[in-house]
Amino acid sequence: MSIQIKVSGPAGSDTALVRDLHSWLQREDDLRGRVRLRAEAPEPGQMGAVPELLLTAVSSGTVAALVASAQLWIKQRRANLSIVVRHPDGKEVEIDAEQISGAEEFIRTVLRDSGPTP
Repeated sequence: MSIQIKVSGPAGSDTALVRDLHSWLQREDDLRGRVRLRAEAPEPGQMGAVPELLLTAVSSGTVAALVASAQLWIKQRRANLSIVVRHPDGKEVEIDAEQISGAEEFIRTVLRDSGPTP
């Protein structure tokens, strides 16, 4: 199973933020090699699509590592950021800097309600 991770921030910064988060997550032992960049085709009228991250081989350990690492990443940015975690069936959780403390439980709920327990 793979989950999608999107990042939103101040206007025009999404691509840089996704690449920065990707680099950050690659430094985590539990996530190294499991997170990759993916870019979809741009929408009509767009210059290019914002890439997203794909987390593969999702388990309880990778969820915990993702949340812990994302929490530190968001706190260090001190900007109005949000991260959207989406299960393949379309269910998603949006986490912003103010909600990050409950993020792990939210993500586990989405994954549990959408299929096999990670």
